[in-house]
Amino acid sequence: MRPPRAAILMYHRVSETGAEPEEGDYALPSALFEAQIRLLAAEGRAVVPLVSLAQGPYPDGAVVLTFDDGCDTDAMIAAPLLRTLGFPAAFFVNPARVGQAGRLSWDQLRGLAADGFAIGSHGLDHTLLDHVSAPELQRQLVDSKQRLQECLRQPVDALSLPGGRGGRRAWRMANAAGYRWVLGSRPGLVRGAAGAGILPRFPLRRAHGLAGFSAAVGQRPSFLLRQLLRHQATHVTRALLSARAYDSLRRLWLARFHPTGRA
Repeated sequence: MRPPRAAILMYHRVSETGAEPEEGDYALPSALFEAQIRLLAAEGRAVVPLVSLAQGPYPDGAVVLTFDDGCDTDAMIAAPLLRTLGFPAAFFVNPARVGQAGRLSWDQLRGLAADGFAIGSHGLDHTLLDHVSAPELQRQLVDSKQRLQECLRQPVDALSLPGGRGGRRAWRMANAAGYRWVLGSRPGLVRGAAGAGILPRFPLRRAHGLAGFSAAVGQRPSFLLRQLLRHQATHVTRALLSARAYDSLRRLWLARFHPTGRA
C-alpha cells in the first residue's frame, strides 16, 4: 500500500509588494492568499500541523502551511484567516529581526503561540548558512532556538533554513542542537512519516496564482517536475558563480517586483 503523501507549502509576506526588494515575488497579494486558503477549505483538503507528518497517520493529499521570515503580515493578515477556518500553521522567525520595521513584534509572536500556532527558528538573523564557519553556524542555530524558547516559554523544535541553504552540515548541527525537523526549499512531497533529512517544501510565488497553487496541493506530476527543474537550475547557477555574484544577481532579479525596482 502506498504511503500517504503531503505537500508543505512555504509562504512569506502577504502584501501587494515586498517590504524589501529582496522579497520580490515571494510577496503574495492578500486577495490571492485568501483565495488559496479558502480553496483548501472549499475542497475539504486536510490541513495538518507539521508535527502530524512525523507522528502520523495523516490523510493522503494533506497540506502543511508554513511562513518564513517573521513578516508582520503573519499576525495581521495570515493568522486571522487561518483562525477563522481552524487551520494550523508554523511560523519561522529570526529573533534578531523581531521588532524591526515590517517584522513581527515579540507581543505578536507570543500571540501567535498563544493561539496554538507553531513557532520555529529561521536562523538568528537570516544569514545564509552554506558558507559560514562552524562556530557561526552553531551560533545561528543554537542562539536563535534559545532566544525563542526564552521569550515564548515553550520548546522550539523546528528549523527552516534561510534561503533553503546549509545542506547536510546545517542539518547535522541542527539535530545536535535539538531540532526535530529541518525544512528546506527543495520542491517535493513528504511520503509517509517524515524521518531524518531536510524536508521538502513548495515556495509559493505570486506568478503561481491560484492555478499553480491548486497544482501544488493537488500534487500534479507536471507541476512537481517543473518546480524541481527550476530548483535544480538555480542550484547549478549558484555552483557556477561565486556566492557574492549569485546573490547579487538574485537581488537584481527580485528587485524587479519592488516599487523601487528598475524594471
